[in-house]
Amino acid sequence: MKALAKYSFMFIALTASAVAAESGAHHEPSIKDLMYPAINFAVLAGFLIWKLKKPLSEMFNKQASEVESLMNSAAQKNKDAEERLKTLQAKMSNLNAEIAKIQKDYESDVATFTSTTAEETKATIARTHRDLINKLEGEKNELVEKLNEELLNSVIAKTKQTINGNADMKNRATSKIVSELR
Repeated sequence: MKALAKYSFMFIALTASAVAAESGAHHEPSIKDLMYPAINFAVLAGFLIWKLKKPLSEMFNKQASEVESLMNSAAQKNKDAEERLKTLQAKMSNLNAEIAKIQKDYESDVATFTSTTAEETKATIARTHRDLINKLEGEKNELVEKLNEELLNSVIAKTKQTINGNADMKNRATSKIVSELR
């Protein structure tokens, strides 16, 4: 391509110097004076077209294919963007329904949690009450046994004291015990 430009520049320079050498004589201007420059221009234009036709054709075809692929890519991106826009618009149109659904689910979850928590609390209270009653009953029985034991020990101690304090009772108690053993 550079070589073609170089040869074209040299051709134009030589043509210009030839035309300048010819203009040494003065004569009347006529249409025939334009014939040689026109022939030079036609030869130059023909030569340039002949040499540049294939590279220019390839360049324009390449650019056309690049533009076509760019247009296809832009069309695909436009189509994808339209699909995303439709999807987002559908989501936005259903936004109120989604919000209502979320609120309904939230209220349902709160009601379920409240009832479950209330039931669990009631069960815990009932179990605690039952355990407390059982514990109190156990402690009561323990205290009654301890009280009965103390009462029995007290009665035995008083009886011993009464028997030891009275000699007649001591003799009767001894004889009764001995008679029971025989």
